[in-house]
Amino acid sequence: MRPAPLLYGAVLYASLACTGAYAEPAYSRIDLIAASTALGDGQPLLLGIRIEPRPGWKTYWRAAGESGLPPVFTFPTYENAGKPEIRWPAPRRLIAQGQESYGYEGLVIFPFYVQPLNAARQVRVEVRVEYAVCMDICVPEQAERNLLLPPGPARATSEKSALQAALSRVPAPEGEAAFARIRNAFLELEGAQLNLRVDASSIHGFGRPDMFADGPVNLNFGRPQILYGENNHQAAFNLPVIRLDPGQSVVGQIVTLTLVDGEFAVEKQVKLAERTRTE
Repeated sequence: MRPAPLLYGAVLYASLACTGAYAEPAYSRIDLIAASTALGDGQPLLLGIRIEPRPGWKTYWRAAGESGLPPVFTFPTYENAGKPEIRWPAPRRLIAQGQESYGYEGLVIFPFYVQPLNAARQVRVEVRVEYAVCMDICVPEQAERNLLLPPGPARATSEKSALQAALSRVPAPEGEAAFARIRNAFLELEGAQLNLRVDASSIHGFGRPDMFADGPVNLNFGRPQILYGENNHQAAFNLPVIRLDPGQSVVGQIVTLTLVDGEFAVEKQVKLAERTRTE
């Protein structure tokens, strides 16, 4: 039996454990797609999980924000291949009923690579996905998908350009990003409010940047206030720290910072400290 729709912002995820074959999603379409038809010479294969909610609906990033549910990808089978690792396109900040969430409006593709272990044997990938799609209500969805790629000469599929476009929206590690740099981050107390201060620079100048931070499940980070300098080539982002558990320690936690500006995004992992440079 399918789970009933839940009110937006309610706790959605008591359990989506599979007790057999998953029913087909009712509020979205999901596909496992590949950029090539076969293994070719055994180079890494570009694949992706495409989720297309109903028009006007959205789904979520790995950190969903104040509401929603991040997708969970499980690979029970990756025959003749190394374990896949999902890559997350940069999110947008979404507002609904006064709550902020981080995710994607409309179609999104989560790309990943698989490395064949033996180019003379087929590669088979099975994925199970548990996720939510939301508009005025949020609905948990779940699906299983399989893909088999045979050995032999490879041709590009009709999905290749969409997969490459999705891959281009995955934040680059800071050392590989040409457009911007996250210079440092530290915690500072302003009155009773603890903030995460992140300093960043842009070669071409910032347009409409945003900064996301994700780490322990009991820590959220609010919308940043941004102060610009040097003709928008420098920016200081002040993100309110929100402790869902008042006893949650903040100093020493590992947090991933994602800086997004238009079509560009960069990512850096930091250890939080007070008024000092991060590692």
